[in-house]
Amino acid sequence: MRKNWEMIREMSTEVPKRDEVTPPADVTEPETEEAKKSGRQNWKEFKGVVDSSVIDTIDRLSIVAGVNEYKGNHYVFLGKVTEGDFQRAFFSMPAYAWKKAIPILTGYVDRIADIEKASMANAVLVELKRLKELGIDVTQLLEQLK
Repeated sequence: MRKNWEMIREMSTEVPKRDEVTPPADVTEPETEEAKKSGRQNWKEFKGVVDSSVIDTIDRLSIVAGVNEYKGNHYVFLGKVTEGDFQRAFFSMPAYAWKKAIPILTGYVDRIADIEKASMANAVLVELKRLKELGIDVTQLLEQLK
């Protein structure tokens, strides 16, 4: 058995020799403007933005709304763009879909405080249950709040 391990060790330490590869010759012709531009479109060119406005900046991301063109159709979009002009998120829909979505979104915006309160209360209940399982009297903790 010892010989097997020695053989495996020898096999794993042997590195096969490779043929030397000559480095590629220097490219002397400069890049054309088209070659530079094709790989470096900004997000507006890439998404076909016709018109846009910055709504706000949140966590160093600009929230942008506007109109883009895709396959001959115009869509209303909402997106997040970094300080370096890189698109992080992009969502577009036809205008009629936004007309349906905006009232629903407005309802959520109006109810967001209630949604956050319910979520926070649920998180506190989970923690109180954990404390109770650990044998800590939560009623004494609640008395400290008064």
